[in-house]
Amino acid sequence: MRKMLSARHRNLLKTGTASAALAAGLLAAPLAQAQEPPITLAQAEAPSQGTAPSSSGRPQSEVSSFVGSLIPGFQFDAGVNLSETYATNAAGISGNNHDDWITIAGINLGMHDHSRRVSFDANYMGQVFYYARDTQATQFTNDLQAMATVVAIPDYLNFVGRAFAQPVVISNSGFVTSNGIVSPNGYRNGYGYSVGPDITFRLGDFATSDTLATYGGAYFTNPAGVSGTSLIPGISGPQDIVSRNLTETLQSGTDFTRLQWTAVAMFSETDRSQGLFSQKSAVGTFQFAITREISLLGTGGYEAISNTTPLTRDITGPVGMGGVAVTFGDDFSFQVQVGQKYNSMSYQGSLRWNIGPTSVLTGSATDTVSTPEGQLLNNLSSMTASLNGTLTTAGNIYSNGSTSSLAAFSAQSLGSLSFNQNIARYQQVNIGYAQDFERDHANITLYGQRLTQLNGFFLGSPVTTSWGGQASLSHDISRLTTATLGAGYAYYQELGGHSKNFNVSGQIDYSLGPQTRVYFRTDYLHRDSSQALQSLSPFTGSLDDLRLTVGLTHQL
Repeated sequence: MRKMLSARHRNLLKTGTASAALAAGLLAAPLAQAQEPPITLAQAEAPSQGTAPSSSGRPQSEVSSFVGSLIPGFQFDAGVNLSETYATNAAGISGNNHDDWITIAGINLGMHDHSRRVSFDANYMGQVFYYARDTQATQFTNDLQAMATVVAIPDYLNFVGRAFAQPVVISNSGFVTSNGIVSPNGYRNGYGYSVGPDITFRLGDFATSDTLATYGGAYFTNPAGVSGTSLIPGISGPQDIVSRNLTETLQSGTDFTRLQWTAVAMFSETDRSQGLFSQKSAVGTFQFAITREISLLGTGGYEAISNTTPLTRDITGPVGMGGVAVTFGDDFSFQVQVGQKYNSMSYQGSLRWNIGPTSVLTGSATDTVSTPEGQLLNNLSSMTASLNGTLTTAGNIYSNGSTSSLAAFSAQSLGSLSFNQNIARYQQVNIGYAQDFERDHANITLYGQRLTQLNGFFLGSPVTTSWGGQASLSHDISRLTTATLGAGYAYYQELGGHSKNFNVSGQIDYSLGPQTRVYFRTDYLHRDSSQALQSLSPFTGSLDDLRLTVGLTHQL
């Protein structure tokens, strides 16, 4: 049983999964459409994660033993929500904006199926937005996250996959609201998947081999009421892509003590309408322990990157980096490396500090080359499930296996820059803190992104940036009442100008019964755009949006 638990833990938190058949079936559902949260509290209005399954009180013999899951073999739950919102800027546009009353009705569904060989978790939220004064066409939105693992040969062969469907914001410098969806011209219905086998075997005590092959794609459709042409110069919106990846990882075994090593060979192709983008690399990392807690790191190898249309910069070349790793038991791990990659200075690193059973500090620094649509699939690969079936990222799972109550998964990153269909270098830094104590809950995120355009058409400088932060704080005033506050700031430098977004929000929840609650919510957004952005388009200027909401949710 110990070996089985270890294997499952590795598969969930390291690869996070969804079988091909189950993911394909889910993708047949209506496509989703949701806006990237504009630095506000974590969707307290109508949780997109669905209802997390509760721990089972059944005898152990009747509970799934799939990696010690706390979920019964099969569980299905459903809920409904209804709300009325007054919005001062219903479309999320600058200039001639209009107020409106928005009636929102929706349904939340959750399904979890766990056995000795299969683990499946899925959450779905569908909503309809009706505008009383017809400032926008009636909008239908869907939000889906799904994961599954099929253990074909225990400890050797798993079939893994992930799937998502959600609205994808085209540009945070364009249409934006304080909460909820924007004008149909400001987003696209997006969905994607990634499926494939994961093969693991041991080469005695010398090394462990892991082969991961994935096939996936990201696809987009227009919502009702969208214009036929782009309304903002330099922003063409997302496009369909198909991705094929093969990664082979060899990691040192127990024959090695002070010197640990990892060798990774990777092949990746992305099919787009503009042509084929491919990446090939072979990289080795060595870790030498100076003491039990401190190790020296060294990475070397070669990476080749090509595109049907030549890139504006030569980024094919050797990889050479060095750094340090600091580890204190199972609760603290820190790694950082600096050196050369893509023929220029590069950095990468990671941090995880389990401060307590329900508090964690995490961080990451990454340097990759991708497309905007490829970034969605990269984020999808980070989706994982906790032991009780909640879908989130590994950074929001505490050391005791529970998850942050204020966190939600999104395939679109905070601070994402505009979709222009170009290949670019993405340098990103993220720091997050989460805690859940008895009556107090918090989730804080700081982020920064530097994007260097490598081909195609773009406005302004080829180097664009975004940075900011968001915080959500919640307090259980009593057994029946909960108060939540949120605040955030975002800075976007792109399209030849810059904008500053400030957002605050607050919500009071009151339980009318075990399955029913009522809430009152306020959201406010202010965007200050530079003169260059105000001159670029009527939709990239400064704006304000205030929303007042009263709503009711009921768990069926």
